[in-house]
Amino acid sequence: MASDLLEGIVSSAKASISVLLVLVYGYGLRKWKLISQAGETNISKLCTKFFLPALLFTEIGPLATVQNLRNYWPIIPLSLFFQGAAFAVAMLSRLVGMPQHFVPMFIFNNVTSLPLLLINALGASGSLDQLVTADRTLDSVLRTGRVYFLINALVGNLVRFAFGPYLMKSHAHEAEAEDEDFAGHIALPEEATDEPLRITTRMRRGLKRTKHWIVRAINPPLMGGILAMVFGLIPWFHRELFGSGILSPISDSINNIGKLFSALQMLVVGSHLHSKKGSRVRPLILLWLFTYRFVLAPALSISVVYYIRTAWSNLIDKDPMLLFVLCMSNVGPPALTLSAVAAMAELPSDEDSQVSRILTFSYGVTPFISFSVTAALWMIRQTETRE
Repeated sequence: MASDLLEGIVSSAKASISVLLVLVYGYGLRKWKLISQAGETNISKLCTKFFLPALLFTEIGPLATVQNLRNYWPIIPLSLFFQGAAFAVAMLSRLVGMPQHFVPMFIFNNVTSLPLLLINALGASGSLDQLVTADRTLDSVLRTGRVYFLINALVGNLVRFAFGPYLMKSHAHEAEAEDEDFAGHIALPEEATDEPLRITTRMRRGLKRTKHWIVRAINPPLMGGILAMVFGLIPWFHRELFGSGILSPISDSINNIGKLFSALQMLVVGSHLHSKKGSRVRPLILLWLFTYRFVLAPALSISVVYYIRTAWSNLIDKDPMLLFVLCMSNVGPPALTLSAVAAMAELPSDEDSQVSRILTFSYGVTPFISFSVTAALWMIRQTETRE
């Protein structure tokens, strides 16, 4: 147990340090004026509207098959369940004064880069040897684990970019402005005050607000994910585009573009730390956010997986790596792509800078994820012992 914990701490520390160093590079580039204010803005827009959609397209597309969705189906409802639980916690936190732009940080954790770095490091250290079965080697287990994590990332990314910008900003003033705009354009005759016309007016107002929300929700990253699902689920396109077919040069070029996102986005976050000072983040809010992400969230996911595995043993496959991924799918720091979500939500400079600061702080405490890793592995051993 002690050796597993130490290995987990070392692996998590390496993963988080690699992220923090890129943030430091971005901070230095902005400080030394190698990135200008205009350059920072342009890179941020490129990341959000071009590089990120490309990344999601090439990550989601190869996995978007009917067979994958059939085999890995438990990941999808459990991922949505954990996000729903986090949303409930965030809404309760809003009642005691937590700012709106903190809400997505409770819901959306890093589901791509950190889990993949972590699983590689844990595999190299031998921490995942207990997940090896008689018919599968460690390399096979790690490959399967990466697929599981990417399926979870598929769900997380689609939900994040569909609802993240909407959840990150307050819409009270927008609603008032829409009402005023509606009132300015729709003038009812003075005598037209009977109930049917009032119902019609409310319906038209509701339809206008729904249209406004749909237009805002369909953003470039979400479109990248949706197109990946469409082309991935059509056998011919999946084979020719994401395999070695005639359209593969297209997906290869998009993949090369998508690879630029992570490093550039982290550089922008680091640059924001210098250029957008903003107000300080209240320590109690940070403490509560990190307590949820690194203590309560893993406690929830590990408990739920353990209960399902013991109460309904045939509901989830006995694959130990699947159990591990389900336990860890809800764990870890807020996603770095929330900085892109903040840009899409057009947050005020003060709130935008707070998002950048919190993302930086969160990767400083990422080694705490090692306790969740150790607890998940212990739980898996207990389920195997019961069988």
